[in-house]
Parts: sequence; structure tokens; C-alpha cells
Amino acid sequence: MTTTPGPFDPVDADTGTGTVTDTDTEPTHLVLENALGEHSLWPVFRAAPEGWTAVYGPETYGRCVARLQDPPA
Repeated sequence: MTTTPGPFDPVDADTGTGTVTDTDTEPTHLVLENALGEHSLWPVFRAAPEGWTAVYGPETYGRCVARLQDPPA
């Protein structure tokens, strides 16, 4: 997983980076999974691509990133 903000990742207005503070409360993203078990962070306003299913969310960007970094057992 890359730590570089993508085009749909929220940007912190104070730092101009992809780092989002604890005040991030808007459910803006989903975690998707495909048949190979690969995961993707996806914005809620876009339809999931064919072959991908939402497995978490909609939730805040930060919670979705945390889910990707530490998936449930």
C-alpha cells in the first residue's frame, strides 16, 4: 500500500498532505475486495468496478485506511 495521497484521498487543509486528523467524521470511503482477495480503498461517490465488492464502509477515510493496514483475523 502506498502512503502517497491519491486523487480521491482527503487532504488536510493545514498541511496540504493526505494526513487526516481525528476530526475526520464524514463517511467518504469503502474498502473493496476482489475474487483474488486483493483490497482497495474506494470513494463512496463512485460505483465499485466490476468484480469488486464492498467489504467495509462507508466509513471515514482514516478508519478505512486503518482497516486496510490491520484487517480482521
